[in-house]
Amino acid sequence: MTELCEKLKEIYGKYTEVGGGERKRSLSELFKGWFSGQGKETMPVDKEFMEVVTEYTKKIAEEGDREDALTAAELILGMPKSKKFSEQDLCFAAMHSNVAQLIPLFTDDDVRAVRELTQNVPKQYRFPVYKDLVKALDERLKAPHD
Repeated sequence: MTELCEKLKEIYGKYTEVGGGERKRSLSELFKGWFSGQGKETMPVDKEFMEVVTEYTKKIAEEGDREDALTAAELILGMPKSKKFSEQDLCFAAMHSNVAQLIPLFTDDDVRAVRELTQNVPKQYRFPVYKDLVKALDERLKAPHD
């Protein structure tokens, strides 16, 4: 595992610890903000987490290391685990979109394994980014490739 994957694991570990802190708004306010664009700004800890995960996933995709791509996909799709809604878990779910950029690095067996990982995502966190990822994985398996 390269330094990029180690750092991504560290980012997830740190956010798991500090990202679940006390929130000053309800989940209904959060959903209203996300879906209408008229809510409160994303909290700094959440914004930083999402930006850094996106940055590191992009770097892993650019490096082209298949093993790191698979490790990153496993890490990203491994969260959230809870079926209870939280703002932190919504941020974890939002990161599922980052896995799509790793698909070109996967073998067919990898795609099947990642597709299986998607089945472990709690149903209440299967947002459009999740559905888009599943569609991209399924299309990759159907498409002719090298």
